[in-house]
Amino acid sequence: MRIRLEHVTHAYAGSAESAAVQVLDDVSLDIASGDFAVLMGASGSGKSTLLNLIGAVDKPTSGSMLLDDVDTSILDESRLTMLRRKSIGYIFQFFNLIPTLNVFENVAFPLSLANAPRGEVKSRVAEVLDEVGLGSRATHFPNELSGGEMQRVAIARAVVHRPPLILADEPTGNLDSKNGEMILDLIRGIHRTHRPTIVMATHSERAASYGDYVVEVADGKVMRGSGAGSRESEKSGSAPTPDPRFPTPASK
Repeated sequence: MRIRLEHVTHAYAGSAESAAVQVLDDVSLDIASGDFAVLMGASGSGKSTLLNLIGAVDKPTSGSMLLDDVDTSILDESRLTMLRRKSIGYIFQFFNLIPTLNVFENVAFPLSLANAPRGEVKSRVAEVLDEVGLGSRATHFPNELSGGEMQRVAIARAVVHRPPLILADEPTGNLDSKNGEMILDLIRGIHRTHRPTIVMATHSERAASYGDYVVEVADGKVMRGSGAGSRESEKSGSAPTPDPRFPTPASK
């Protein structure tokens, strides 16, 4: 799924005593279908707001936000809900599993919302649980799992309906380094196998190295991008190359 932002700004309404707060300022961005892009910036830089706009959770104050050829900024809530349900998988920092559902039921949730046939649900959930290494934990509940296992369940839930777009917001931020590495390897493996477009927000340089390139976000602006294969460049010792799709400070 291709992602295009065209001169997007986003501001949160202020109170009666304060002015609106502008979070994104004239952002234009083009992420090709099948890319693994990383949004990197400090807390408050605007990267999570940018991720929410891409995920059709928020709408821009001005400008256009397009997924393939669909301008999500003009869709009503009903159509946005269907778009999110069918085409987007979400991975959150704090897992967001439903505590009263077991692992199988949590992963099956997107398919249940889509009224998928019971046999298809059973086979798809079993397949994706095997893919994330939790086939033997299907009947366990979230409180019986480690943090790393809960995030693997969350990843399985995000990909079970094979969405063309996966969004990950600080997916290792609540994990130790060992489990974080495992989760990043898993996300990268899913990208290589199924080729969805993945956009991951992070402040970690280590996590960012797993993407194809990095989009730096600072003060509500896209600052620059570093080129394809950051993780492979790290292994080979070569430096990433500038990506012409993103403006650099020198070009402004």
